[in-house]
Amino acid sequence: MTRNQNVPAYTGDIAAQQITSPEYSEASQEILFSEEQHAIWADLFVGIHQPYLTEHICAEWKTGMELLQLDPGRIPTVRHLIDRITPRSGWRIERTVVRYTMADDWYKKFSQRVFLITDYLRTRDQMEFTPEPDMFHDIFGHLPFLTQKFYARIEDKFAPAYLKATTEEREVIKRLAWYSTEFGLVAQDNRFKVFGAGIISGRKELTRTIMEFYRLGVDNVIDYSKDVYEQLNQHFLANKNNLYKVIDGVNALHQKGQMSSADEGWNVVLSLYKSLGIAQEGMFGGDVILVPFNVETIARIPKTVYAFNPMLFVSRSLDEMDEILDSYLKPIAGRA
Repeated sequence: MTRNQNVPAYTGDIAAQQITSPEYSEASQEILFSEEQHAIWADLFVGIHQPYLTEHICAEWKTGMELLQLDPGRIPTVRHLIDRITPRSGWRIERTVVRYTMADDWYKKFSQRVFLITDYLRTRDQMEFTPEPDMFHDIFGHLPFLTQKFYARIEDKFAPAYLKATTEEREVIKRLAWYSTEFGLVAQDNRFKVFGAGIISGRKELTRTIMEFYRLGVDNVIDYSKDVYEQLNQHFLANKNNLYKVIDGVNALHQKGQMSSADEGWNVVLSLYKSLGIAQEGMFGGDVILVPFNVETIARIPKTVYAFNPMLFVSRSLDEMDEILDSYLKPIAGRA
């Protein structure tokens, strides 16, 4: 595979953000958006808020969308969001110039039950894929959930552990957040449903994930007339060694700087299978691999890169996700 020489090599680390603007104060939270920005918001909204797509999103997001009452044609004010979230879950919303690349800043706010929304909105050439979370992601993907107490409980878990964790543990915590609230899946009504805001708010991510749901059925990997989660778990146990080879292979590619673009990211797994001697069939037959949500596997995933997720993790239920997160986070948070 030939990499575009104009794209900087990716080594597994996320580049630090250079902040040139002052942080927003309580008095400066509301900002004026251009008509073009409102138009981008409207096109992003209608592009995803279609029945053939939203039927694959979990029930809790749909409930939250009704409670949040977003205007499909206009970017909401911070006041609109606070009025619909804080009375229901206790979390507050603040605008920030800090992007998620600087995780420490976000976790400090999370510890105060403050959810940050960036002031950045993707551009016209990023409608299908944005290289980092923007305000559409934050609002459309996350905030419908934050109208509900179950999601507040999940978000409440991360910061107390992160702030007491070792450097190595912090990397695991970031991965657990990434593969649950950002790119998590859940089994509901004996179907795989999207839970993560990163998938919900990105049309390309959402459609690719849905295509994998269908592929698993078409290729007879999953029989949707039987327990889908249990079948997925059996495939995981039978193929665990090869799955870990894929993870290690992706990590090696990251270190060589071969994961620098979205297109290469989604396609590189195909050549990786070949080099590892893994047949492109069964659970390995798609662009992404679905795996049961578990700490051991998630902890092995290389540093998060926005352009590529080699696997997506499925929880049997949101309650089980809650329990698994507790098993890792609670002992760390409870340290003196």
